[in-house]
Amino acid sequence: MKTILSVTVAIAGLLSATIAQAVPYSRVYLVPALKKCETVASACVPRELESRYTFDTIVLRSAATRYLPVGKPSLYLEIRGVRDPGGTLVNGALRLQVLSGRVSLPTLGTFPDNFSLTQVAPVAVPLKNGANRRFAYSSDPGPPAGTIVNGGGIEVYDPEGKLLAVTGSQSRP
Repeated sequence: MKTILSVTVAIAGLLSATIAQAVPYSRVYLVPALKKCETVASACVPRELESRYTFDTIVLRSAATRYLPVGKPSLYLEIRGVRDPGGTLVNGALRLQVLSGRVSLPTLGTFPDNFSLTQVAPVAVPLKNGANRRFAYSSDPGPPAGTIVNGGGIEVYDPEGKLLAVTGSQSRP
């Protein structure tokens, strides 16, 4: 009986490790969205951010696999320290916009860029005390088998509808 229990515990441990590692997720830190500079001759000084809201960290965790995971979220957002223009932590919602990029289906071909049927509706991301530690996003229904998307990405908008955070890069201050 003790041997059966030991084997059962060992199998359960192996299965839980396998399940936990079944879909690895990569981590990308989002950066503040800059306001577009309309000046042709020189740079806009000082730089301006698109949103009056600020954040400590917004991390995009996306599936680090060749193919989108089936039955699992395609991405997660980890959000910390979102503050309104007065510096108060936000209790409310941000808006996640998944950008579709250029989409091609095996049976229908490649759609024109920004084709209305390939657009994804924005999703509300609730915040409590300026945070949402693990917001999961799954496309429902998932894309048909063989779908290829070029480009795309995500954007995060503040409660006023202004672009808050985007993928990009940032050097240490």
